[in-house]
Amino acid sequence: MNILLPKGFLANGIHSGLKKKRKDLSLFYSRTDCKAAALFTTNKVKAAPVVFSEEQLENTDHVRAVIVNSGNANCMTGKRGLLDAKKMVNAAARALNVPAATVLVSSTGVIGKPMRLEPVMEGMPKLVAGLSREGLVNAAEGIMTTDRFHKIVTRYFDIGGKNVSMVGVAKGAGMINPNMATMLCYILTDVDISREALKKALFVSNERSFNAITVDGDMSTNDTLVVLANGEAGNKTVEGKGKDYEIFSRNLGEISLELAKMIVRDGEGAEKFIEVSVKKAKTPQEAKKAADAIANSLLVKCAVHGGDPNWGRIASSVGASGIDFDPETMDITLDGVTFFKNGRFMGPGKRQKKNVFKGEEVKIEVLLHRGKAEAVTYTCDISKKYIAINSYYTT
Repeated sequence: MNILLPKGFLANGIHSGLKKKRKDLSLFYSRTDCKAAALFTTNKVKAAPVVFSEEQLENTDHVRAVIVNSGNANCMTGKRGLLDAKKMVNAAARALNVPAATVLVSSTGVIGKPMRLEPVMEGMPKLVAGLSREGLVNAAEGIMTTDRFHKIVTRYFDIGGKNVSMVGVAKGAGMINPNMATMLCYILTDVDISREALKKALFVSNERSFNAITVDGDMSTNDTLVVLANGEAGNKTVEGKGKDYEIFSRNLGEISLELAKMIVRDGEGAEKFIEVSVKKAKTPQEAKKAADAIANSLLVKCAVHGGDPNWGRIASSVGASGIDFDPETMDITLDGVTFFKNGRFMGPGKRQKKNVFKGEEVKIEVLLHRGKAEAVTYTCDISKKYIAINSYYTT
């Protein structure tokens, strides 16, 4: 793949030695200052790079680069972990000749092991020397852990008569749960947009994408979502309302959702992609709570994996979600076949059930008949391979 980054952005990824063979060190860089917006894990246990980057963003008006390593999460590593995160930032800043305050840091990998900084420091000159507008694929490979493929999405569109572009790159396959998901994601654009508008657009897009996916119900310690906008397209600054903002927000949302779905499709050991829709709820929060309960149910995931249209497991999950509803008015439809409606089992025959849960794309729909709100959660099945991957992750 030859993907051209937005104007002013460069990227690269190399094998430094943190991992045995695969690329493990990546860098995203802008030749000019960027407006930045970011979201991080809500886990009480936060990795050192998350804590450090949050502090960086509180104390700076702009960002120039993000340095990322895979192979080590730098989490539960105490004061040394924070010092190591700072050393990575300082090394990248020196190599790029930018202020250290304008550099963010991310890590992903095994929790609890101190960083080996020697490979990072030794690899920094090579990493910076290889920066290019065509370096996104290398950077995407450098942030992967158990991912089976790199995740990149691009959009080209017009704002204020200017041609602009936006590209997103992400990693994630396991420890995926809403708020956010277990992932690293970097979205780069040459659009000129105010920081307030950027934050607003990011929050909205995140709720409909990365906050709407789950693989295994486990929340990570390192989740990081960063959007950088350097304004190199030369458009009139986009503010938080109006046509230009709507165009920007729509494209950010599309990139985010596509990347989020890629993460689910790449779920560890996953064979089937599941879309869970809960409709006619009283509130959006109620709909989301029910959809998440279905999507996180191991029994539902197993049923989908085995091609067993066990609709009772969906009913049970909604009932256990904690929302208030009347089970007798609930409708349950699986892959277009209605199994429960108006308080009774619809009794679809073998021919109707033949293809339910059999394909690679599965749809579960629940109607609560309480209002007009709805929510969608994306997830995947669970297989023996998931157990195998996570039973020897550190050994």
